[in-house]
Amino acid sequence: MPKDVKVGKAPFQKRKQLERDIEHVTQEMYKRNKELAETNKTLSLLRNIDALVLESHASLKLVCEHITEAITQATDYPFIGLFTRTSHATDEIRLYGWSGKDYLGSDLPTTGRDPLRLRMSDEWLGAPEGNRLLALDHLSPDELSNHMEGSLAEHDRALKQLPVKTIYQVKLFVRRRVVGVLVAGFYTAANEVAESDILLIDRLSDSIGVALDNKLLFEENQRVVHQLRESNAKLRALDEAKDDFVSMASHQLRTPLTSVKGYVSMVLEGDTGPISDNQRKLLNQAFSSSQRMVYLIADLLNVSRLRTGKFVIDPTPVNLAEIVEQELAQLKETAATRSLKLIYNKPKDFPELMLDETKIRQLIMNFADNAIYYTPAGKKISVEVVDNPVTIELRVIDQGIGVPKSEQHHLFTKFYRAGNARKARPDGTGLGLFMAKKVIVAQGGSLIFESKEGEGSTFGFTFSKAKLAVPTKSAPKA
Repeated sequence: MPKDVKVGKAPFQKRKQLERDIEHVTQEMYKRNKELAETNKTLSLLRNIDALVLESHASLKLVCEHITEAITQATDYPFIGLFTRTSHATDEIRLYGWSGKDYLGSDLPTTGRDPLRLRMSDEWLGAPEGNRLLALDHLSPDELSNHMEGSLAEHDRALKQLPVKTIYQVKLFVRRRVVGVLVAGFYTAANEVAESDILLIDRLSDSIGVALDNKLLFEENQRVVHQLRESNAKLRALDEAKDDFVSMASHQLRTPLTSVKGYVSMVLEGDTGPISDNQRKLLNQAFSSSQRMVYLIADLLNVSRLRTGKFVIDPTPVNLAEIVEQELAQLKETAATRSLKLIYNKPKDFPELMLDETKIRQLIMNFADNAIYYTPAGKKISVEVVDNPVTIELRVIDQGIGVPKSEQHHLFTKFYRAGNARKARPDGTGLGLFMAKKVIVAQGGSLIFESKEGEGSTFGFTFSKAKLAVPTKSAPKA
């Protein structure tokens, strides 16, 4: 019998062990499933938050509200609050979003008229630890004032508005700076808050911190863009007002200057009687100066016409070689007084081309005048007009100060002047080369420009003879 009893006990023990194993496996499966559910909940929340931020063009406040609503919809937390900086430039951290399933109020929790704001002097905000639990049921309004801005009465009202016993606060760090604070409220006491809830809030805080930082950067960028647009609009208005003034002033100045130039020319030509050599020298300088002023005013008017779309090219048959000779004749006295050698060998039998004579004269005068002003005494300036098989070229070659390489790409911009040119000639306008390029391109030509600082510059242009050929007159019909 004893043997029979022993044999019957073994299967019973095995069955008990099996039951214990099954129960253990069941508990482990339950535990793993619960962990998996928590992980899935966290991942789902993170996806929702990412989607809210990436797809939303709403304000920072609305994004904060959407984030807190997403958290309360996925959890059973009675309160979620999101404090954030209003911008990277401010130290103020205020409640911008909140959500609660059993929240009693209809408005955002406030202290007075303003949303809740964290007290920036709170030691916890500057401490290395990133989270803390606060037991609100044991926290007096006076103690709350260590953490929140506002009066004691406002703190008392805020405590009554929040139907929770404990809040869990997590600082949102991004690039080693606090951009906000995530707050979760619980009905339970501080020592009864589940570890899984703490872990969930901690995991969400990283993603929410990055989301807030990105939104702050985006809004700051939008503010800067808006300010730039306003500034640009004001600058455009000022630019238009300036152009209108320049146009009006130029029109008013052109007539008397043209008269002055005409009267000086009459005296030089002897219409008023004979003049001495000294008088002729002074009158030639006066004539050259008035001519430069007339061309400057023409440049100002052309700039105004470019803006209004009234800049036109009026081509007529022109002998470029003769025009260059005439314009340089006005500068001989100026070059001589500056001890400069002005060299020009006029080519023979130069072809006529369809060019805007007035604008080409201005252009030649500008190139030659610049060469004279920016070339040191004792040097030479050569002007070349070349008739190539397919093209014609003009080059004004000086031994002057040259243009720094770093500034050459700006040289033909409106109102731009190289640094060394401003020092040598402070009264320049920066319009001559700008208009020269416009005139050349408008007539189908190409600009010639070469320069080396301290050695000199070459300015000029090239035109296709075929494009600017003078049309032949057709024979009259019989």
